[in-house]
Amino acid sequence: MKRYQVRTISIVLCLSMMVFANAGFAKEPLKKERNRSHIEIDPTNTGTYTGDAGKDNFIANCSPCHGDTGKGDGPLAETLGEGVRPRNLSDGKFLSVRSDEFLFKVIKSGGVSVGLSESMPSWKETFTDAEIKQIIQYVRNSICKCKYKDK
Repeated sequence: MKRYQVRTISIVLCLSMMVFANAGFAKEPLKKERNRSHIEIDPTNTGTYTGDAGKDNFIANCSPCHGDTGKGDGPLAETLGEGVRPRNLSDGKFLSVRSDEFLFKVIKSGGVSVGLSESMPSWKETFTDAEIKQIIQYVRNSICKCKYKDK
């Protein structure tokens, strides 16, 4: 391949990534319609969700930064700014010391609400409280495979 062709391909790829990054998943989140039969509420009425009810919302809205497996390696992970990386949600040791209430606040009100990066946006305009709880349960059950362990 000739040198100018490689340079042209590189420029096109860079521009494509900039357009993709500026598409703004946080600005216009995707809210997939879900089959409500996947939502199973704990019969003891504790508000615990089972199954993969939060999977669709996680994949559509969280995975661009956190990655499909939650390792912080999504396609937008490198675009958050120098030194800013999405949290590795597959780290059970780290997440087991974070309460569901803490995670709920981070998702609902953004990273700044708990002293974290402003790169983690607020999702309160996108998700209901129940949907946020479903995402947390999906992360706990399928990604970190961990539960909160009070200190």
